[in-house]
Amino acid sequence: MAGEFFSIGEVLAMLLEEFPDVTISKIRFLESQGLIAPERTTAGYRKFTAEEIERLRFILREQKDNFLPLRVIRDRLEGETSDSLLRPDDVTDPSMPRGIRVTSPAHPASRRPAPRATSAGGGRGVRRGPERYSRAEILDTTGVDDSTLAALEKIKLVRPRMLGSEAVYTVNDRDIVHLAGRLTALGIEPRLLMQWRLSAEREADLFAPLVARVASERRDSAAGDAEKLLDDLLSLGEELRRVILRNLTGHLRQPE
Repeated sequence: MAGEFFSIGEVLAMLLEEFPDVTISKIRFLESQGLIAPERTTAGYRKFTAEEIERLRFILREQKDNFLPLRVIRDRLEGETSDSLLRPDDVTDPSMPRGIRVTSPAHPASRRPAPRATSAGGGRGVRRGPERYSRAEILDTTGVDDSTLAALEKIKLVRPRMLGSEAVYTVNDRDIVHLAGRLTALGIEPRLLMQWRLSAEREADLFAPLVARVASERRDSAAGDAEKLLDDLLSLGEELRRVILRNLTGHLRQPE
């Protein structure tokens, strides 16, 4: 696979078997935190090398198996050598014993993300245009049928823009349809997914004034600080929701 590149959709397909909860939004969030740094095509699409995919597996395993926060995982990736952390060439595959050494320089913990491109003024990386999808592309990439997509649009879980007579969908629309499709396949009717939308809207209403207050501060870093605050709120909110659900559904599991 040397020199071969993979799209974010292809990477998601590779990871789903080992990490059923991973989403494209999750991968993009890890990128926003500087933990991975996929290259970009001239059109702005992400392209992942095999090395970057292994780095991503490393991060997801540390979260899944060791419940580590991103700060600690970042330390491991950057070669932290305190006794409580792994050395850069330690293997983290849960199927192998701890402490096995590897010599390959391509191991994900042996490198840092490439620096992000910045504008001439030294600001944040240049933003590229968003990815857009037609209705046919959404159906093809997510695997849902037309009636399911129509049902998701009816409850406003997905809200495409209309360009003339054609519906245009964003990356977030695609991710929502993908996850909603998996839930409907497990027996949750599309109309019931409105609960997720209402819950997310309430959460967004809580975050909005906090982020707006930071963004309004009169200093050069205000926009970057506001974006980081939003990323932190989204990550912590997701983790809190996961733990609360795990607590509320614990009685559904068979006692050991």
